[in-house]
Amino acid sequence: MSFYTSLTGLNAAATELSVTSNNIANSGTASFKRSNAEFGDIFATSTLQRSASGVGSGTVLLGINQQFTQGNIEASANSLDLAITGDGFFPIKTSDGAELYTRNGGFMLNDNNLLVNSEGHTLQVHPLNEVTNESNFNQATVGLEVKRNLPATATTTIDLDIKLPMTGPVIGVNGGTPINITDNTTYSETQTFSLYDDAGEPYTATVYYQKIADDTDDGAGNVQDLWLADVYIGDATTPAATTNLAFNSVTGALETTLAGGGIGIDQITLDPSVPDSRTSAISLSLNATSHGKEFQIVSQTQNGLPGGGLVNVDVGNDGLVTATYSNGQQIAAGRINLANFSSPEGLRQDGGTKYSVTAASGTVSYGEAGTAGFGTIRSGALERSNVDLTAELIDLISAQRNFQANAKAIETSSSLTQTIINIRG
Repeated sequence: MSFYTSLTGLNAAATELSVTSNNIANSGTASFKRSNAEFGDIFATSTLQRSASGVGSGTVLLGINQQFTQGNIEASANSLDLAITGDGFFPIKTSDGAELYTRNGGFMLNDNNLLVNSEGHTLQVHPLNEVTNESNFNQATVGLEVKRNLPATATTTIDLDIKLPMTGPVIGVNGGTPINITDNTTYSETQTFSLYDDAGEPYTATVYYQKIADDTDDGAGNVQDLWLADVYIGDATTPAATTNLAFNSVTGALETTLAGGGIGIDQITLDPSVPDSRTSAISLSLNATSHGKEFQIVSQTQNGLPGGGLVNVDVGNDGLVTATYSNGQQIAAGRINLANFSSPEGLRQDGGTKYSVTAASGTVSYGEAGTAGFGTIRSGALERSNVDLTAELIDLISAQRNFQANAKAIETSSSLTQTIINIRG
């Protein structure tokens, strides 16, 4: 009996040696979590046997449990290397659709603009609300895509806010002198801005302002200053659009427009021009007032951008992924949410520091990084293994001693058995 008892001890010591050796071998593996072998004693007794007389039948392996303590964080030059400080896992998906979880945040962009790890598994995120940048946890996860290139977008809207001078010479009477862009005596003020055509190529538009009346009565008792505005595109010699502006001579408010737009803001439409690679109309919103000072441009904004290439990817502590492009545009590509479990120790190890769900781990729950129950994400860093080599070497010595002691017990048991066999009557 003692022979088999010692044999269980030998097996236990060999298992502990294997577990400790695996810990040591993976001390340099990113995000590796060390394991402990847990053993229990064996007692084989019958119902009528006194418990005090039970000797025991050795030991048995109860389980090999991983220790999900935090590993040290090591800085990296790659902004897509991500480390979790605190609880949580990165959700990933294999090419065959299997859902796995890992703390190894070594990611890169593949040729499909998806964030993947070294094995090609795709980092999963929830769809993002483009206005609030909040994740929709009610929808299934999708692969995180960061586009390397953005297409050009044509200008379709322009918003101008200006202040024209109340004082100044009147050029002609009620438009009697037409605007000539080559003669600066035919206009009072100019305003130039850059726009983009369908191919993202820049071109210029210029608004020429001409004062055509000063303190004139509109026939309804309103004293007004009247202006003419012509919009020229590029090198064109004829205006793309024309509008008239009427300001209150006392308050400077834009009271009426003679060419649409209502009171306060004038709306001007620039028609498409296929030869100029402009297939969409441009809506120009002109918010104008007059004042007692010189011509002033309060604001000048328009949409449209040239094509842009990816220059930087930033991942915030809350997991928000922001892509910056060469055209100056910044886009929220997605938000990396973390996965967690009621019992992470129950996860099944699938190799490569990856885990899958089991009944013992509980179901997966998702949350934004930095919220209750979930750690934060650090960009440009990786989590090292939580193996303490000094402690592992001590465990190695202890397992070796246990193996030697159990081997000695087997040797002693064998000697006793041999002595009994050699007894002669």
